[in-house]
Amino acid sequence: MEIIVYILFLLPILTFFGSLFFKNHQEYGLSRMATGMSVLQVIGYLSLGFHSILNANATKAVHLITAYDRNEFRFGVDFFIDKLSITYGLVAFFILAIIAKVSKTYMHRESGYKRFYNHLLLFAIGLNLVCLSGNFETFFLGWEIVGIASFLLISFYRDRYLPVRNAMKVLSFYRMGDVALIAGVWFIHHMMHTNIMFTDLNSDKFALALGAHPNYVWSIALLFLFAAAVKSAQFPFSSWLPRAMEGPTVSSAIFYGSLSVHLGVFLLIRTMPIWQAVDSFRYVLAALGLISFLLGSLAGSVQSTAKTQIAYSSLAQIGIIFVELALGLPILALVHFALNAMLRVYQLLVSPSIMSYLIHQQFFNYDPNKRYMLSRLPKKLRNTLYILSVKEFNLDYFWYHGIWKQLKKLGGAFVFMGNKYILAILSLSGVAITLGLYFGMDRFEMRYISILFALLSLILIFYAWTNRRSALMSWTAIAISQLFFMLSIVQNHTFDTEQVLIYFSGEIGAFVLGWYALYKVQSVENSVNLNSFHGHVYEHPKYALAFLVSALTMIGFPISPTFLGYDLLFTEIEANQTILLIISSITFIVLELAVLRIYARVFLGQHVKTYHEIAFRSS
Repeated sequence: MEIIVYILFLLPILTFFGSLFFKNHQEYGLSRMATGMSVLQVIGYLSLGFHSILNANATKAVHLITAYDRNEFRFGVDFFIDKLSITYGLVAFFILAIIAKVSKTYMHRESGYKRFYNHLLLFAIGLNLVCLSGNFETFFLGWEIVGIASFLLISFYRDRYLPVRNAMKVLSFYRMGDVALIAGVWFIHHMMHTNIMFTDLNSDKFALALGAHPNYVWSIALLFLFAAAVKSAQFPFSSWLPRAMEGPTVSSAIFYGSLSVHLGVFLLIRTMPIWQAVDSFRYVLAALGLISFLLGSLAGSVQSTAKTQIAYSSLAQIGIIFVELALGLPILALVHFALNAMLRVYQLLVSPSIMSYLIHQQFFNYDPNKRYMLSRLPKKLRNTLYILSVKEFNLDYFWYHGIWKQLKKLGGAFVFMGNKYILAILSLSGVAITLGLYFGMDRFEMRYISILFALLSLILIFYAWTNRRSALMSWTAIAISQLFFMLSIVQNHTFDTEQVLIYFSGEIGAFVLGWYALYKVQSVENSVNLNSFHGHVYEHPKYALAFLVSALTMIGFPISPTFLGYDLLFTEIEANQTILLIISSITFIVLELAVLRIYARVFLGQHVKTYHEIAFRSS
């Protein structure tokens, strides 16, 4: 059984790296390789399923590698096979095989054909890690890869304005979910004083710890619900789902119709031992699911495009799945997930022909007197619901004007941080303090020095996020911010050289590579300001790729040592340092937005030079 698990883990990774060696015109080979990998994965998950059934639903824990093990913290890649992982993996790769096959024809002769399959296989890696994950660290690896693959596929038509903008909008929601998941794991770590395997969630030791820390249980459960609601586009985060449909229909089918959007359900089922005994939390979960079902059903019934109708229908069904979990019916939720995922993929793939048929049907057989479910409501109430549904209950307006716009105004107050002398003084001070701590300098005796360092890091990130003048200045501010982020945490502990080196081994390389890419583009194009989209990926694809790699490393993408560094640093925040945790979490959210905003503005979008083809703004 273990050898099958190792093959299931390695096959998508090997296929992804193999796809990098294909050329864009080699469509047949790319499609065959992706489809073949998916079919082999289905066979592998089926064999695991038969093995589990023959052994009375036996579960299996498999350890792959330990990347870091010291004191109370252990970072390892572990797998856990049970009915949840087998069901999700089987459905996921069955659908992926269909999408890989259909995409050969759908994406035929697209200029980004190879890029589409690269991103699709990257998504397969992340989804496979989530399905196989045996601890929260491995789960978060896959969760992050799925999020980045989403961003890349939503912005697939990168010569248009709205796909790039909507990709950033989706990313902003995803990042909130990421931080909620990290914070939930942080609470578990401080409750248990060690890393937790999924096999431990049903142990007597874990049950005793939950009973001894009831406040922790509520915090952990709410944070996991927050992360699940964001990933599954539940209320009040529903507004990002229709915006994510800017990518190709085949990617919308696999991401936001079937698989990625159901990862919140996977998280809730996996963490069910934590919250299933807390009745008050189950009421909250059921209420959230019901509200999402009602709003999704109403909003979906008035949408003018098939993709958004299907998106809201999927959202509403996931709301029902949340209610099923609140009622303690995980098996029913699993069956519901599988059926809903299959249905949404089918609907999205056939939507063009169905829309043609419905238009014909409406033209010849329209009945103005037909009575609908809400027709019996008072006219004023019916019209109110209609307007609210068309406006998607103003959730998008609330998030933009109530949250993001206010944060941008706050960031605009720190425009003075763009002075090159201030940045130089801060960078030298940060380096000096780091070297002093390394050589044994006594820690600062000021009570709130950690919070001051954290606030300074947050201010620099806010400046980088809202700065519209120079991409190089924003990139420099981000690097200095990460230096003070590290200092805010290690200030309270003995200076651990190994942890700091792991963290900076990714950050320094990312900063140098990213700065070089931006500098080279600026030297040719004279300006790389952040006031608009420039689309330099067309004339500088190598620099665009170099900056994307450095950006992913800077934000702690799982392929980089920075990911492990962030995990180590967050773990070092003590249980009584709530303010430091909150500031660090906000910094972590804005960091990814600031970094990928630079990439999007400099390299994506309509090209600034008029001799390039100009795409229409999508609807």
